[in-house]
Amino acid sequence: MKNKNILLTGGHSGMGLELTKMLLSEGHKIGLIVRNEKRKKDAREELGNTPQIDFFFADLSKREDIERVSDDIKTVWTKIDVIFNNAGVLLDKLYFSDYGNELQLEINALSPYLFTKELLPLLEKAQNPLIVNTATTGLQNKKSIDIPSFKKPKKFTKLTGAYIDSKLTMVLLMNYLNSKNENLRVINVDPGAIKTKMTAGDGMPIWLKPIRNLLFKSPKEGAQQLYEAAFDSKHSGKGLYISKGKVKKMQVVLSENELDVLLK
Repeated sequence: MKNKNILLTGGHSGMGLELTKMLLSEGHKIGLIVRNEKRKKDAREELGNTPQIDFFFADLSKREDIERVSDDIKTVWTKIDVIFNNAGVLLDKLYFSDYGNELQLEINALSPYLFTKELLPLLEKAQNPLIVNTATTGLQNKKSIDIPSFKKPKKFTKLTGAYIDSKLTMVLLMNYLNSKNENLRVINVDPGAIKTKMTAGDGMPIWLKPIRNLLFKSPKEGAQQLYEAAFDSKHSGKGLYISKGKVKKMQVVLSENELDVLLK
């Protein structure tokens, strides 16, 4: 495989870190989006002081940071071949972003969409630009969406509520972006249940934690799922949702009106 310029969010820890290691071993140029110098230091301790990595700083819950870091990337890189939108949160209760949206929706859905959109000029300079988004399980079973309630839920349910809604919205947003950009290819990947800090945190329902310890896969296995979805020729389509290694058909799409409501 020819060496590529690959950008990752959430590439400094857990599943993203394992994916970064895989990509570095193949000689790719890597850009890691991290929140602060401490996370850069932690990543350096894991990955070494290699010139293959460029670090960029942003809090992806803040739109001004998305705009700024996108400008920073444009000053350093001349093109982007692949973006892995892997960063995400799983929260324990209802929080809101600075823009009035449920916080998981802001970080897991709106952030990767706005980030990718800002970087379209660099993606368009690549021969076959690819976006790989970390999704979650069961999104093919969703038959409808309710954007106003996604933005401001009336009640909060761990994992199966706003989190699932945010991941569904992310897939629909990214597929919408794909439909408007002919040369771009988007793949949405459910890597399965993975043992990460996120799934060990307070956002996980208590009843699931013993199951996590016994049955969830390692971060390396999750990274392999993301890697194969990106680079295995059997996944050559656009706007795919891949779960358990197979393409699943989504039952809903995002309309222009729903996009407008989301971005208000």
